[in-house]
Amino acid sequence: MLVYMAPCGIGLGHAARSVAIAKELVKRGHDVIFSTYGEAVNYVRRLGFRVLESYALEYEHKEDGSIDLEGTIAKGPKSLYLFCRQVGAELYYTGVLSPDIVVSDSRLSSSLAAIMRGIPSVLVINQLLIILPLSERRSERVVRAKGFVERLLLEMMAEVWKRSARIIIPDFPPPYTISKRNLLFNDDLAHKAVFTGPLILKYPSELPSRETIREELGVGDAPLILVSPSGSKSEKRALANKLVEMLASIELEAKVIVSYGDALSAERPRLIGGRILVTPWLSNKYEVLKAADLLICHGGHTTLAEAMYYGVPMLIVPSKSHTERLGNAKSMEELGIARVLVQEELTPESLESAIRELLQSEEVRESARRVAREVSRLRAVEVAVDEILKLGGG
Repeated sequence: MLVYMAPCGIGLGHAARSVAIAKELVKRGHDVIFSTYGEAVNYVRRLGFRVLESYALEYEHKEDGSIDLEGTIAKGPKSLYLFCRQVGAELYYTGVLSPDIVVSDSRLSSSLAAIMRGIPSVLVINQLLIILPLSERRSERVVRAKGFVERLLLEMMAEVWKRSARIIIPDFPPPYTISKRNLLFNDDLAHKAVFTGPLILKYPSELPSRETIREELGVGDAPLILVSPSGSKSEKRALANKLVEMLASIELEAKVIVSYGDALSAERPRLIGGRILVTPWLSNKYEVLKAADLLICHGGHTTLAEAMYYGVPMLIVPSKSHTERLGNAKSMEELGIARVLVQEELTPESLESAIRELLQSEEVRESARRVAREVSRLRAVEVAVDEILKLGGG
């Protein structure tokens, strides 16, 4: 059976979970081909899969890496044109390849192409409800317009999503759901949806013990902090640079590893002050995560899911302009496994205070371990692939 994987190309989270599915499909003897765009193209290729490149759609960003809503809206006509080209490309690819099933991860264009071609499709998505950011200074007219656009987006996407044969929610079932604020089902969607658990590439049980990894990393008894931002290249680099500057000014008895999440960068790793390692890419990310005492991140869904599986407390630094990550961060805080600092209000003092609080809190550590024990029972990738193969007749 040929499975056409079509993840969103903004950031690497969608691509990473699609690769997790693809590896299991190949393991079971099926053929896989990818269609994506942006930095996801080279990421998937590096992992050995054939990739068809599509037209790139991207948010506009401010200098600090946060989403520029006004700039994104201003690009509306161009974005609509690129979206139409993307639909055309998906129609062409699926027409030439005639896949048995299309698996679309948060990509409207691929789902539309599957509908038009009459190919069974599976939707992988953790954000059914789009909530637009709103500035603090707002008029009643702007608030009404925001609500109208949100409803319009929801209804438009729901018309496409409901034509998917199955909807895979790569999130934990309640009460551990990460994106609970962005999951809103109507009757057309609810009966098709299944919570599989988040789809990640490597689970803690597949790695050596935490003690063994820490010894190999040469960490010793010092706390280990992993900084791993999410999103586009500009988002990740902006937050990483800001955190590196602040961390270098703080006197912490901890070792820090900072990754830009850029697999293609030619930059060499550098050591700052003998304790902060800055690297463009971590090939052993999961080993470092298992050894870590604290994760600092943006609040991207896949990154939070990985920390939950690995039982690592989190300091989450979302931007005010990214409502999905803000909602994700609040969910983690409510579980007692994270602290949230808004990126725009981050200072060296607030950063140091939050880090010390989290590293010293036995309550947070125990909550993170408890959540990890609960969610480790899920067989997310296997369940997702089972659902796909049911529809494809495999």
